[in-house]
This record gives sequence, structure tokens and C-alpha cells, in this order.
Amino acid sequence: MISLYDHPLSGNCYKVRLLLSHLGVHYERITIDFFKGENKTEDFKKLNPNQKIPVIRDGDLILWESSAILLYLGKKFSPNIYYSEELDRFGLISQWLFFGKTSIDPSLARARFMTRFVPEEKRDEGELRSLRNAGESALQILEDQLKKNDFLAGSYSLADIGCFPYVNMAEEGGVSLTPFPSVISWCERIGSQPGYISIVLEEKSHRGHGGFREKI
Repeated sequence: MISLYDHPLSGNCYKVRLLLSHLGVHYERITIDFFKGENKTEDFKKLNPNQKIPVIRDGDLILWESSAILLYLGKKFSPNIYYSEELDRFGLISQWLFFGKTSIDPSLARARFMTRFVPEEKRDEGELRSLRNAGESALQILEDQLKKNDFLAGSYSLADIGCFPYVNMAEEGGVSLTPFPSVISWCERIGSQPGYISIVLEEKSHRGHGGFREKI
């Protein structure tokens, strides 16, 4: 059985849980509480020397980096609609997966982290403004693509799963989706896919912030 080392508040871990749910794969879920520094223990460093989640263990294989995990699971459980062996489509899926990691997550995920988990008096407001501006630029690229296509790489795929979480939670980082109606419609289409699960945010305080709500 696959083991997933994750945390319920992590959008990157949610990507993996979402794909596993779509695929109908049973797995063991092991929570690593990064608020308590459990990702920095010697035992966890043996799993991921970069000290980040998610990590999966599949037999003798230990794999980290969410996009690599998505591609691995997509191929392991192929054929499926989320992964493609067709070269052109595989290239498009990879393109949007990498765009998610280079443009969406560094801006929207970081803005969410600073807004939700960093006390206001400790925030760098200049950095936060820059992150929100960069997030809006990434959202505009998505908007332009989704005006012409229901999904990023043609039909629903790993590309959408990889980009979706931090876009869907953008408002938690102070970035409104209202100017991006095609992105909003895309989020709604993802929410209607078979096997879809939402990210469940714990309703308890983390570093002085509480009152998290479930995002669809």
C-alpha cells in the first residue's frame, strides 16, 4: 500500500490526495505537523532531505516533490484520463504542471501562508503586495487559456490537479478571483469531477490564526 506523508492544510499534499481519490486508490495517510517541526526531525530527513511534504512511499520507492508524485501516480495507474502517453498531450500536461510550480505556487501559496499563518505585525507588507501582484499575473495567464479551453491541457488532467489547489484558495491570500471568471468556472468544473474531494481545513488555531473554512 502507498503511504502518503502529508498535512491537511497543505495544498501540495492536497494535490496528491485529490489524484488518489480520482483514481480510487486506497493509501495510508501519515500526518507530518510542520507547525511542530516534525518535518525537520532526523527520521523525516531520511525520507526527504529537503524537509518538505508531500512524500510518498511505494514499496522501496520514496518520492518527494508534488509534481513528480503526480506524474508517477498517473503513470503507475495508467491508463487513466489524468495522464497521457501521447507525446504532445504529455508535453502540455507537463508544461502546466511546471507553470503551477514556478508561477502559481510561489506567489499564491506564499501569499496564503503569510496572510493566514504569519501574525500581522510580523508580515512584510511590501513582499505580500508583490506576491499578490505576481499571483494576479499568473491568474491572468490561466484566464487567457481557460477562455478557450475547459481545462488546461484539453480535457481534465494532472495539469488541472497540479494548478488547482492554490488557485482555489487564492482569496485566503488576499487575491480575488472575481476578475477571472473563466478561472472561477474552471474551479467549478473541477469540483464536479468524479472522485473530487475538497481540502478540509482544520477549524483550530495555528500560530494565532483560526476559523478556517472548507474551500470547494
